[in-house]
Amino acid sequence: MESEVTIAVARHGQTDANVRGLWVGSGDDPLNEKGREQARELAKSLSVFHFDFIVSSDKKRAIETAGIISEILGVPIFGHKMELRDRHYGVLEGLTTEQIREKYNVDMKSLSREIDDLGEIETVSSVIKRVSEFVASATTNFGGKNIVVITHGAFIRSFYEMYVNNSNGVRFTNCSHFILRFKNGKSEVVRDLTVI
Repeated sequence: MESEVTIAVARHGQTDANVRGLWVGSGDDPLNEKGREQARELAKSLSVFHFDFIVSSDKKRAIETAGIISEILGVPIFGHKMELRDRHYGVLEGLTTEQIREKYNVDMKSLSREIDDLGEIETVSSVIKRVSEFVASATTNFGGKNIVVITHGAFIRSFYEMYVNNSNGVRFTNCSHFILRFKNGKSEVVRDLTVI
């Protein structure tokens, strides 16, 4: 039986790979000092709401972001889930936007569906499926709870496109977040995209 659940969806804090502009969905870098400060600011921004627990992807940058928020808000971490990972960029991993444009004649923006067939790249439809399955599981298993989800760029963008609005032209910077309430198969925006 589905019941109401509130989900704050946030991107992890900054890493050195983010500073260098690298596409590293499968990378596992920790936060840098700015990323840790962003996580502290995110916790402060979320402190006006009551959250029951935090769940994050199983990548270091997300785990560390979740840990900082947990410590500041006094909210337990429920777990670290593979399904909350970023999109795997295959042959594009470790390249900059400029390098990808030069080598593959592709502009990396929005969800970049045009890279789906370049090689070993997770398709946008696969990311969307992961988001949909997560929401279905959360609404079934976490009824009456308010949860924080720490994830990555492609996951948060897909989540936003599915349940809030078209994300074209929207920048999902480190620790940017939004909050949605799900009830009776419908979503309601509690807080639209907020940049830290």
